[in-house]
Amino acid sequence: MSSEPTTQIETVDVADPTTHRHTRPDAIPALTGLRIIGAAWVVLYHMQPTLYEAWSGLRAFEPILAIGDYGVPLFFILSGFIIWHNYGRRDLLAPRATVRFVWRRFARLWPVNVAMAAASIPLIWWAVNSQGYWGAPVPWWYSVRGWLASAFMVTSIGSAEPVFAWNQPSWTLTGEMLAYIVFPLLLILALVGRVGRARHRWPWLIAAFALAYFAKSAYASYPFRWIVDLLVIFLVGVLIRVAGRPMRFPWLTSTLQIAVPVGIVLAAYLGRGDLITLLLAIWVWALAAPTGPAVWLFSSKPFQIAGLSSYSVYMSHWVVFGYGSLLLFYVPWIKEHALPIYVVLILCVVAAFSWAMWRFFESPARELLNRIFERLWPQRRRAEEPVASTPAASPLAFGPDAVAHD
Repeated sequence: MSSEPTTQIETVDVADPTTHRHTRPDAIPALTGLRIIGAAWVVLYHMQPTLYEAWSGLRAFEPILAIGDYGVPLFFILSGFIIWHNYGRRDLLAPRATVRFVWRRFARLWPVNVAMAAASIPLIWWAVNSQGYWGAPVPWWYSVRGWLASAFMVTSIGSAEPVFAWNQPSWTLTGEMLAYIVFPLLLILALVGRVGRARHRWPWLIAAFALAYFAKSAYASYPFRWIVDLLVIFLVGVLIRVAGRPMRFPWLTSTLQIAVPVGIVLAAYLGRGDLITLLLAIWVWALAAPTGPAVWLFSSKPFQIAGLSSYSVYMSHWVVFGYGSLLLFYVPWIKEHALPIYVVLILCVVAAFSWAMWRFFESPARELLNRIFERLWPQRRRAEEPVASTPAASPLAFGPDAVAHD
């Protein structure tokens, strides 16, 4: 399957927010496929102890698995890039447009988050009431109020450190929603500075790569650094897209698509974690090209399906692992005699459950919430204004008909 569009979808650079023609963004399916790399990295990071117990030989890959938390920066770079790609050309200054944008981002995150927060209740109850929370103090968020804060993605608001409550991966959602709320302000600055119409945009790329390096290499510790880091990394993705997609020099982007992941592996084994976020930013930029070996791979149908379900993978794996731990606790024979089989099966359960969650819950719930907004706050059109006839891209579309998903 070709990764290049067969027709000209976009004639206006979508990075230009001063352009008011609401044309459909061009497709970047490779970045959708890349999402599953970040999600799988986080999953394996959280499963390390069980993996090593099942196969001691996997410790040879520990330098890579031990930095699986860098899947979070990858998500935020992608999010900033895709949000600017899809919305950087639109005027979000009107009240309805701004509220609609934030609501649609909320609808993207909230359904799966609240479902997994509900699914985690029996696990946390068991840990507190049956195991005494393993001798640790009962966390402050173990309450109805704490659960509601987690369900509505505000647990870490006002906290100098991230709060890992109920479903642990949900800690990042506070930062993601804050980034989405701040995004319309970036558009205002872009309009004032006429960012999208700059003749030479390469300085934005240099700025993005510099931020990507210094965001994770700075050793200073200060309150709320966690949220600052997330917002800066989101900005890195925005700046990469502002700089424009790498449509020229295909030999360079094709080389980087292969060389960068090799560089990430080398940096992990050499203990150069300070380079990982920078390398991820370069990889995203290279994969935004229209051609290349990794573009072809990540644009394939299996990676597209996996990428579309990656948010459900990220949000559900911790809960699935929790129930798997209950099984090991009450059936110790599995851990003693069949742990490798258990590991394979639990990973298959995560994959199957996440796909079903995306297909039958995440997408329908998001569409329902979006329809609710349109009904509660319908758009008023001028009598002479024609209704746009361009059909929306299907969430199941691939190749030329697929729009990069935020």
